[in-house]
Amino acid sequence: MRFFSDKDRPVHMGPYPLERLSRSESADFSAVPEFQQLSFRRSNAPDSIVNAMGEYQAMMDAIRDGLINKAQAGIPDDLQERTNHLKGFGYFSDASMVGACRIPSSAFLKAPYKNPDIERLAEDLRTKQTTTLTAGIDMIMADLKESMEAPPRSMNHHTHALVYLYEYPRDPGADEVGCGWIQDAQEARACLRASETAVVIANYIRLLGHDARAHTGTTAEIDLNQLTVACGLATDENGALINPYLGDRFGVAVVTTSLEIAVDKPLVPLQDQPRSHTHGLAW
Repeated sequence: MRFFSDKDRPVHMGPYPLERLSRSESADFSAVPEFQQLSFRRSNAPDSIVNAMGEYQAMMDAIRDGLINKAQAGIPDDLQERTNHLKGFGYFSDASMVGACRIPSSAFLKAPYKNPDIERLAEDLRTKQTTTLTAGIDMIMADLKESMEAPPRSMNHHTHALVYLYEYPRDPGADEVGCGWIQDAQEARACLRASETAVVIANYIRLLGHDARAHTGTTAEIDLNQLTVACGLATDENGALINPYLGDRFGVAVVTTSLEIAVDKPLVPLQDQPRSHTHGLAW
């Protein structure tokens, strides 16, 4: 139960008191478990909503990268102001938590993973005609085709990252009406919602004239777990990523960029977090 109003709380600080958490100057990533690619295919459960979500997730992965505006827009010189702005959009998009960090060299994947549905989506775009009267759909489809046909680019020059974390809602009860088609969808739901935000932010940064790319639970060149630890949204606790307020019930998507921003420090282990300070009456 929350006892105090948060109406005057700055939007970039979000709904959780992350500023109360104890932090360290560095983190050890050697023991952080490597992120495992998610699948949106439920062949053993054809009625699962996750099967329908897969099409939309593939679209997000298809447009996670794109052309960069040749003319750079005017933005604040203050790095903290830049980070606050990009965090604020995440919270406007209902992210539970947002963190920023420098990209550790160990986070670049030797074997990037890719959503297998992207190729099918690309083939549909090449061969199928859109039949809809929805306003603006032609422009949207043109942008999608352009993104998918763009040649691959290196991201070795990306130095900073933003992590958008979405918590799981409560699990549906087995006896609830409609449970059958939405159960076991928590990971996919969090992945999709985080992907939406990351893809929009990456495109926004590119429109400002800086390189940026979104990385999701289904397509990435970067280890999402290492960046979640690096930006202070979780710690490695016996081989599992744990958030001080949500436990392991969350999913993330990441934006990597060449744009310089202010960063957050990693957290100290949970056993060293003063619970009275982070969960007490003052909050």
